[in-house]
Order: sequence, then C-alpha cells, then structure tokens
Amino acid sequence: MTYLVFSFDVEDYINPNAADGILWSAELLRREGIRGCFNIVGRLAEALVAWGREDVIEALKHHEIDLHSLAHSHHPTINEYTDLADYGAARAEFDRREHEAREIIGRIFGVDAFPAACPPGSSVSYVAHYGYAEMGVPIYTGDLLVDPVHGRPIHNCNVTSLDYHIYLEKFLLQNDRAGIDAHLDKVAGSMETYVMAHHPQMAIINKFCDLINFNGENVPPERWVLSPVRTAEETARFYENFAYLVKKVKNDPRFRIVTYEELAQIYCAEERRIDAALIPVLRDRLREDFFPLTEPGSYCLSDIFLACRDLLAGKDTHVCGKVYGFLEEPYAIEAPLTVTAEEIRAAAPTVGDGFLPTALRVGEHTVGPADWLRGALEVLCGAERVELTPGPWQIDLNEFPAVRDMKLSDGWIHCASFRDRYLSHRFRLQSWTYRLPANSARRIFA
Repeated sequence: MTYLVFSFDVEDYINPNAADGILWSAELLRREGIRGCFNIVGRLAEALVAWGREDVIEALKHHEIDLHSLAHSHHPTINEYTDLADYGAARAEFDRREHEAREIIGRIFGVDAFPAACPPGSSVSYVAHYGYAEMGVPIYTGDLLVDPVHGRPIHNCNVTSLDYHIYLEKFLLQNDRAGIDAHLDKVAGSMETYVMAHHPQMAIINKFCDLINFNGENVPPERWVLSPVRTAEETARFYENFAYLVKKVKNDPRFRIVTYEELAQIYCAEERRIDAALIPVLRDRLREDFFPLTEPGSYCLSDIFLACRDLLAGKDTHVCGKVYGFLEEPYAIEAPLTVTAEEIRAAAPTVGDGFLPTALRVGEHTVGPADWLRGALEVLCGAERVELTPGPWQIDLNEFPAVRDMKLSDGWIHCASFRDRYLSHRFRLQSWTYRLPANSARRIFA
C-alpha cells in the first residue's frame, strides 16, 4: 500500500483572482471527505484577509494547515539571508521571520501547531531544517534530500524530509483518464509514500507570480504584474481531471490518503535507544558499510556517535534524540596510530549536544570524529588498545545525488548577490544526521 498526500503550495499574494483556485481545490477534496495539506505563505494569509476572502479561509479550516515561509520569493529569500558563516546569526534571522509566519497563519486559521513546512522554491537551507524542527514541525516536504526509488522519507537535521513526486497542474493538463490510470498503476505498491503537489493558483493562471515580480530583485508592490490567465477550457479540463483523480485514489485499496500529521505519527513517533548489547552489531555494520543503519533499527551516524559518548561516560542507555552534523569539514587521520581505551574514554566528555566537533584530542593525538567513533566502538566491545586506521569520514553521497551535486546558487530566482558560500556545502556536512526508516533497505540505489 502507498501513503498518498495531496499537498498544496498556497503562495500567490499578488493576484486576488488566484484565490479561487485555493477555494475550488479545498472544496473539491472536502466534498469527497478528504483532508488536503495546505502549505501557506504568511503574506498570502494576510492577503486573503485584505481581499475579503473569508470563504477561502473557512474552506481551508477543514484541511491541515502547514507552513510555506513568511514571504516566499520576496528578497531576501531563506537561502539568501541564511547563507552566513555564523550559524547562530542565520538561525536568529530565520527564527524572527518564520515565527512571524507562524503567528500570522496561526491567528488567521485558528491553529497553533503545524505538522509540516515546505521550502519556497529551492530555498532548502540546512538552517531551515533545524529551525523548523525547533518550532516543533516534524515534516519537511518538497525537499531535495529524498529517496526517489522507494518513496521513503529521510530523517535528517531533526525533521523528516519528503519529496514532491508530481505536480498536478502540469500532469492533469497534459493527461486524460487513461493517462491518469496508467500513472497510478505505476506508482501503486512501488512507492512507500507519494506526494501529489499542486499550486492551486496554477489552475487559473499560467505563470508563477514570483517569476514576474521577484526574479532576481523585488518589484515594488505598486508595480506588481498579474500573471496571465488560462483559458476557461484549460481550467475546466484541470478540475475535471482532478475530480476524476481524487475519486479514483479514494476508492483504490492500493492507496491510503493521509495528511502530514498522520505521516509524522507513522514515521516520527518511534522511541529509539542504543545500549551496550547493541554496540557489537553497530560496530560490525559500520565496518561493512560506513552508512546509516536501518537494521536492527534506524540509526544515523550522529546517533551512534552520541551513544558511544554516553555509554563511555557510564550511562546504561542512550536515548536517541536531537542530532547535528558539522559546520566545517572534519579532520581525519592519514596514517595508522594506536591509542588506549582510557584515552578514547577521556575524550568522550568533550563531545557536546550541538554540532559535532571537527576533531578530538585523544591522548597526545588529534583524531577526527569518524576515527574516534571507530575507536569508541572497539573500546565498548572490550578492546584495551585500538589501532586506528584511515577510513572514510563521509557517508556515500552517491545515494543522495541531489545533495551530492547541490549548488543552490544555480537556478530559481535568487538575487545576483547570492553566492551560496555555505549552504550547499553545509547541507552535505549534515549527512551524519541522515537516516532511512527502520526495517527497510539500507541503501537507495544499491
């Protein structure tokens, strides 16, 4: 069975006519007894009030309300203002803006919790992942860190990331019922989760408002340009196909229509622990493949690193919780060296709960975090002396090609001053927080 989400990016706060698309999509689902997930831009929520669209606001209250940033593509975007060397300063600015978005959306729609957040465009800053997690948002949807083969969520940076697998505005305008049926047959059973995304304004207009008004720079509000309108025939065809699709999946036992809140309960509620009895298994699995584990449970490298710290400090069990990666590329030894168990143990208290250290002092030696992790596992398995040999510090990013090749300064509508000095590199440096669901394939492509 495939978990299916109807996810809507509600973002056009320039064109009042586009609000009809929100209403029609919300009501179409409501008539079928289905809750969609509406990712709302803070400024759009304010615009609905200014436009007097209480009908849209009331229609959306039937559905799950999620976050889609404060101002979407208005500069500076999330990527632009978080591309700083100082993570604390970047987080402070993110928190300031996105807490404003939470307040606006929460007040207008009468909600105080948000099961999901969605990045505007390609603004997938690692700062946003950690920031939304601290706000209590469990799901980050429409991300670039995805499993395109199996449709599994990927836990990272204390949130759980999902792909946008298909955009309905394009798909439903280009297909007939036979095409819809064929696509559902392809998806059913092969994908664990499947997110059908839609920008509801795009059933009415045919060009995104930000491409016209925020492409590289902000157009002042008094000069905002409205997007061209689709023909009545195009809009009618879209909703006819949308209604067919909704009825089809609603009555198809191969699919279970869920919200992000339900997915969070399925994927994010498990309690994960690591005790001494589990350490030999973790050691052996990491010897085989320096990669996150899915058996005997779902564990990222940061989980195991922190568990070694706690167990070496005398704790009986490590309860897995918040995890962090690196802010700079970590050190790794280039030649073998031998250390004692006591030297490994003495380094454990230097590991804190925030971003991981890029190097540790072990006796008279400087070692990298991956070196220390391998040594700590051996000590916890009873070794009194450990020969540390050079090995990988990074997981195999070929399993996550969108992250491996990430260059956020390319594409979208960023202003010319955006250089991506830190964001793409640091996204990769969070790889010690990546993990796939328990009891599933350990790799994506292998």
